[in-house]
Amino acid sequence: MFKIDWEITIDGKQLQLLDSVEITCDTENLTDSAVIKLPSMVYNRYMKDIEGIRRDMPVKIALGYDGQLNEEFRGYIRSVEREPSGLVINCQDEVYTFNKVEMKDKPYDNPSVKDILNDVLSAVNPSLKLNCLYDFSFDKYTIKDATALDVLKSIQDECKCMMYIKDGVFNVTPPYVTPESTKTVKYDTSKNIMADGYALKYKDQEDRKLKVIVKGKDKNGKEIQCKPTGEPGGDTTTFDYKGIATQEMLDSIADNIYAAKSYSGYDGGFQAWLLPLIDKGDTAEITDAADPARNGRYFVKAVKTTCGSGGITRKISLGKKLS
Repeated sequence: MFKIDWEITIDGKQLQLLDSVEITCDTENLTDSAVIKLPSMVYNRYMKDIEGIRRDMPVKIALGYDGQLNEEFRGYIRSVEREPSGLVINCQDEVYTFNKVEMKDKPYDNPSVKDILNDVLSAVNPSLKLNCLYDFSFDKYTIKDATALDVLKSIQDECKCMMYIKDGVFNVTPPYVTPESTKTVKYDTSKNIMADGYALKYKDQEDRKLKVIVKGKDKNGKEIQCKPTGEPGGDTTTFDYKGIATQEMLDSIADNIYAAKSYSGYDGGFQAWLLPLIDKGDTAEITDAADPARNGRYFVKAVKTTCGSGGITRKISLGKKLS
């Protein structure tokens, strides 16, 4: 029997008691988040842990068993809510700091995504390394009256890419394309998947038929449209690009939208324990002896980790089948 261990520090001070903590890491979100719940009264005495906790304080969360801890979250307090039962502390990862940095107004001519993001990282945290797997250029791009976070959101919305920080690296990738540093984690329904949390529904790409239309205007104001992307007989999604576009740019955006929405893979997820360690963007290798058709390697869209009186569990959401 494993003994649950946790270590949470706020502004360098370690908490002594905890009701629960929930950490959400999702490839579709710019930031990872954590919700820490603390009791206010212990044996009818006010808990000193909650005194002085406030917005912007740094937070670290490590979870594990028998003294073997793994850092699961690092970030800052976004807000603190007082409830009758105690304190609810809402946290975001390092992307939180991007909203506090005002970017200098700057017009760009034919910049790549890397050019703009290098300027953003230099303004926010030069120690962050950029790993951009996105070969994409704008005809023109302008930063005006924007925070660093505003720029990230703009690029993510316009390029339909994934952005996240991991191990000191700011990653920018097309949907379901993972850096070489990501790992494969093995799961077996008979060993390390909870039976009551196995809620996966497989859908073949044939059942996710999608036609994608991306429209824009070139530098001369002429309307242009992406190459034919997807297939008829299903849903149609249309995206109007607001900036000055190139044909290559619209084609790339269409490909990314299609990859994110039309694929063979699972809807839903499954529950497992803290170990083995897994993160968003990793690959989950599933073995299901009862239904071998489910066997395969899948992209991990999101991981929600919960620690409380019931133990430490993970809810893992899968996406596209990789092989």
